[in-house]
Amino acid sequence: MSKGRVKKIVFAVAVFFVFIQFVQPHGTNPPVIPSKSIEAHLQVPQRVSVILKRSCGDCHSNETVWPWYSHVAPISWLVTDDVKVGRSHINFQDWEAQVNPKEAAEHIGLICKEIQEKGMPPVSYRMMHKSSRLTDEDVKLICSWTKSIDTVDDTEDNPHH
Repeated sequence: MSKGRVKKIVFAVAVFFVFIQFVQPHGTNPPVIPSKSIEAHLQVPQRVSVILKRSCGDCHSNETVWPWYSHVAPISWLVTDDVKVGRSHINFQDWEAQVNPKEAAEHIGLICKEIQEKGMPPVSYRMMHKSSRLTDEDVKLICSWTKSIDTVDDTEDNPHH
């Protein structure tokens, strides 16, 4: 491949990279309304709250910290999509949206399962955010909390309760 051809390819890639910067998704943070938060609906110990905010908050809350690279395409597309998907699964600032108590209980149970299986936080996030890594103690603390939560009224399903 000739030098001239390589230069043309590099130039085309650079132009393409500049062009895609104009196709930016809008990573926004909806307003935080304390009465809708998980803490307003469940008893969350301070230590658990700190861990959840540190390790889960960027994708599972309305308080996402958007780092510089979240404004550079194509990475911005991935980051914005990760946050959108994360919030759709569970949002600690919009817990009130979990109107179905059974669904809320499932979400609480999944927190422990996901962190025990190291599915959350995702590897890609842990690589970029070392402080998000969960210690064995963090996992035990969160799982202990999730198992102590009684989010479903058993009287609905069990008339003998």
